[in-house]
Amino acid sequence: MKVLSLFDGLAGARQALKELNIDCEYYASEIDKYAIQVAKANHPDIKHIGDIKNLFKYHDINDGRNRQFYNINRGEIDLLIGGSPCQDLSIAKKDRKGLDGDRSSLFYEYVRILNEVKPKYFILENVASMSKAAKEEITKCLATLLTPYDEEYDDWELISD
Repeated sequence: MKVLSLFDGLAGARQALKELNIDCEYYASEIDKYAIQVAKANHPDIKHIGDIKNLFKYHDINDGRNRQFYNINRGEIDLLIGGSPCQDLSIAKKDRKGLDGDRSSLFYEYVRILNEVKPKYFILENVASMSKAAKEEITKCLATLLTPYDEEYDDWELISD
């Protein structure tokens, strides 16, 4: 199984897969150097591939439809995992900016990569205590992205607290 984890942090998803005895080729996007150090110490097999904002800036090969990055071809990722930073989404922050915030707007990078990579499955998580407007925007954005690919993503659902 090929897994791509965005906003990987301490590689909690990698640890969960290990505990479930699921063998995987695990790619991680993370920028916090201390989190990367911990992840590397616990899981030296992780392939750290850098900042999400720079990922999958593909170059075309052949006819432009076969795109690749590292040794990942479009459609070869089995599971895309991630949850963009929540600081501007959480109701715990009084002056939150929602999806317009510097960190929380990274949600749109997740969507960009979801569209580029076309994984078989994806998990997007975030803080449950966000505004109704933010939840609706995320749902709308994913629905818009997934609707043209009904055959590929015919069984997706929003799971909320």
